Amino acid sequence: MAFLGNCRATGIGSLPLAGIAEAVRAVFTYAPDLPYWPQLPRRARAEGMTEQAVSGLPGLRISDDGRLRLVQDEAFFAGAERLMAAWEAGDAAVAAMTPESAAAFDPFVAEAQSRGAREAKGQVAGPVTVGMAILGEDGTPILYNDVLRDLLVKFLALRVRWQADRLRGAGAEPIIFVDEPFLASFGTPFFGWGVQQVREVLEAVAAGAPTAGSHCCSNTDWTIFLGSRLKIVSFDAFAFAEKFFVYRDALAEFLSRGGNVAWGIVPTEPELLAGLSVPALRERLLALVAKVEALGFRRDQVLRQSLITPSCGLGTRPAATAQRAQELARGLASSLRREIL
Repeated sequence: MAFLGNCRATGIGSLPLAGIAEAVRAVFTYAPDLPYWPQLPRRARAEGMTEQAVSGLPGLRISDDGRLRLVQDEAFFAGAERLMAAWEAGDAAVAAMTPESAAAFDPFVAEAQSRGAREAKGQVAGPVTVGMAILGEDGTPILYNDVLRDLLVKFLALRVRWQADRLRGAGAEPIIFVDEPFLASFGTPFFGWGVQQVREVLEAVAAGAPTAGSHCCSNTDWTIFLGSRLKIVSFDAFAFAEKFFVYRDALAEFLSRGGNVAWGIVPTEPELLAGLSVPALRERLLALVAKVEALGFRRDQVLRQSLITPSCGLGTRPAATAQRAQELARGLASSLRREIL
């Protein structure tokens, strides 16, 4: 069955909480229709976006200066051999997450099963973001090394598949996001790849989930996502809607194929949230939806292919700000679902 967002509220992933039970409770309070397992970077460094994505990757080290490095020692080669064998066997357990790096995952899965959640969202940092953050022994990002990049892509694809298997085992259809915040640097001198190169590794990792999406929290070349096999594209609709609509032809094709847009219409900056209300956000979002209607779509069709989210992860924000952003997202989603859908 094709995925439909149906104007449900969900989250990007991270929350500024250390308590596991509190975080899981917050997710089911503010995103009950599409809950997501919460990442808790304030609980431990291992829950940082990149560190969490690659915990368990063969050869991974954290240097004294805090940089992630990949060391090709004897343990690396043994781990790489196990990973490749698992890949050939389709065994995702080799990329399982542990409570040390994803403390809320198992409690979330148990709660999703207890509540009978029909769908649930997971997430992982994508191959470009991760591959540019980890340096090889020569000091170059491993994304640029063909062998190490292949190892990384397979590892992340298995991690996506492992999440999907666990969520499905709890009775929930898995929706997994492969997030690429580094693509804000696409087209700059800091990153020399083209659209097709990025799309190839992104789709390879996302292939581990039956329904996959991706989030970029700044502006980028949105054809990377809109022209891919992803089912959901997530962006900061509060700050970057005008730049997103530069790609209106690609957006129209994406929606025509059944793609969904996750509108990050709720900002996460405290000063922006202070003066906002659900009616104000509703007016702002529907003005954007009207632009999509002008491309040849009905309003109800656009909204059925939409999700409502904060503009970015909330893990670095004050707790009160995160709560306010989640309240607004839930309120807006409820308003649209009740009044329009």
